Amino acid sequence: MSANLELLMPFVLVAYTMWATPGPNNMMLVYSGAKFGVRATLPHIFGILAGTVLLNSLAVLGLKPLIDTWPQTLLVLKVMGSVWLCMIGWKMATARQSGGDKQVEKPMRFIMAVLFQFANPKAISATLALVSLVLVAIEQEPELIWLVLLIIPPLSFLSITPWAVAGRAIRRFLSTELRWKLFTRTTGGLTAGCALFLWL
Repeated sequence: MSANLELLMPFVLVAYTMWATPGPNNMMLVYSGAKFGVRATLPHIFGILAGTVLLNSLAVLGLKPLIDTWPQTLLVLKVMGSVWLCMIGWKMATARQSGGDKQVEKPMRFIMAVLFQFANPKAISATLALVSLVLVAIEQEPELIWLVLLIIPPLSFLSITPWAVAGRAIRRFLSTELRWKLFTRTTGGLTAGCALFLWL
């Protein structure tokens, strides 16, 4: 068992680092935590978890070979991701603080958060990078593939949830209109700006 864990340690460390660092998911969770609170953001969090598990499962089983065979698949994902990130970033940046704003009145729904993982450049890049680590491990111990799939949900949860909690923690600080505008412009701009990484 200890030998198996040693084989998976690179995957665990890289996965946590990639999922816990700033990116579209985490910027949106900070925003959602600040605007709606952590409880209302839970469907968004669980949608990210489900999407992450699904994306990584598909990647381990065949996404990388698919992209290697049809490189244009990656171009489609880049375009979709860019458009989606810019749309979400714009909505975040222009959201008003008052309850009367109808543009962004509800946190992201579960199914939308799941689907977003397939247009999220950081999630796709992280997944493709992690696949190589998984393939190295399962080449030596094939049964580790199931352990990897069991590890992903709690690991992802521990890496992304603090961002929603952080957003909730700064909610009181965002009580003035100026601070709220600075916050929404920043998180919205960073979210939309993540689209640039698709084309570098």
